[in-house]
Amino acid sequence: MITRRLILGGARSLPQAQIVRADSFPNGPFRIIVPFGPGSATDQAARHVAEGLNRIFGVAAVVENKPGANGAIAADVAAKSKPDGQTIFVCSNTAAASNVALMKTLPYDPLVDFDPITIIGTAPVFMIVNPKVEARSASEFVALCKRLPGKINFGSGSASTRISGELLKAKAGIDMVHVPYKSTPLALQDTMSGHVQMCFADPVTSLPQVKAGTVRCLGVGNRGRYKLTPDIPTLIEQGIPDFELMTWTGVMMPAGVQTAVFATLREAVVKIISEPTYVERQAQGGSEITPCTSEEMRRIQVAEINLYREMMKIAGIEPE
Repeated sequence: MITRRLILGGARSLPQAQIVRADSFPNGPFRIIVPFGPGSATDQAARHVAEGLNRIFGVAAVVENKPGANGAIAADVAAKSKPDGQTIFVCSNTAAASNVALMKTLPYDPLVDFDPITIIGTAPVFMIVNPKVEARSASEFVALCKRLPGKINFGSGSASTRISGELLKAKAGIDMVHVPYKSTPLALQDTMSGHVQMCFADPVTSLPQVKAGTVRCLGVGNRGRYKLTPDIPTLIEQGIPDFELMTWTGVMMPAGVQTAVFATLREAVVKIISEPTYVERQAQGGSEITPCTSEEMRRIQVAEINLYREMMKIAGIEPE
């Protein structure tokens, strides 16, 4: 898939130089806006960034969770914030790109209203089921859905996970009922409890539950075995053709931030996410740290918008 090649091709280890501060920056606390609820992969990344900014600059960094509307609520608030470098949007690919394809109208334009700082982590989607579901593999799940058309529910908490479910339906020729949630942890929680039978989720959110046995992972939406979970087969291996979808977390600021301030904050963010303890912690959770340049992130955004438009056509989904 074009998104995965762009992300991993652009990933690089950037130098951790001493932070050179722009004059009189920061002049107050940082406001970090997150489009999903506490416990999500995006929220976890945002809280690490907040702690790092506090440590580097010696000012408070407050995380504000604003879930809803596939991240559009938070994105709108961030886009309309003063471009002084004090407001940061830690987002997923949903708000940063794929909403453009998924939604008919948006109160913001991710390519106009924001300046990208960097992508900070990537991971493929995981296909998760409740342990009581009578399927030990993706192929067995497909067979179950064909025996029970319209009786199996799948939850989603983002554009990536919604498209993943719809794409599975289209490629496997099955009928499932979509149940939307405000964030992936909520969809995962209801999968654990059995309110829905299946969901797609990022590994940062779901892998701890997989390891604990409270949910079962039937497959990974990656071209080849994901290096952080080599024991879990891909969906492609199990007969779902060309099923490859990545999730990513990025950092953006409202467009128009002064160049020197932007450079100072970007350098700080890259330093924070490149810390070995954070890289190792994210790897244990199933996410790869993949910093890139601002220009590379913008190319990835554009490519993902086009990719999701293509995926929606395949899945037969109209923008909502």
